[in-house]
Amino acid sequence: MARTDPSTADHMTWDVTDLGFRMGLSPRVPDVLSRHVGSVVDELLTGAGLRVEDVAGWAVHPGGPRILDVVRDHLGLAEEQLAASRHVLAEHGNCSSATVLLVLEELADVDGPVVAMAFGPGLTLYAALLLPS
Repeated sequence: MARTDPSTADHMTWDVTDLGFRMGLSPRVPDVLSRHVGSVVDELLTGAGLRVEDVAGWAVHPGGPRILDVVRDHLGLAEEQLAASRHVLAEHGNCSSATVLLVLEELADVDGPVVAMAFGPGLTLYAALLLPS
């Protein structure tokens, strides 16, 4: 699922230049996420008959510590539930889109539902529910 807040389109941008991609990132991104992360995750989980407590793993794109703090606080998560995201941030930094895949790799042994979240231009919040087979 995805939710875009078009009023904040200038908060995260990608421009193609002669020298490659140039990213623009506003320090207000966590504030925007704080307005949407709760309802997006609630809608995602409710559609599957789940609650936050039922999620075994959280693969949150670690765009920065404040983003992880916002997700933790607005979803009522314990700090250890974001340990994989914080570890990837400490080891690799923000590697753009690929970073959430590094977090998923950290959670490969989790037994149960995993919520993966990433953020992109627009400002858009993407969330996916990954269920064990």
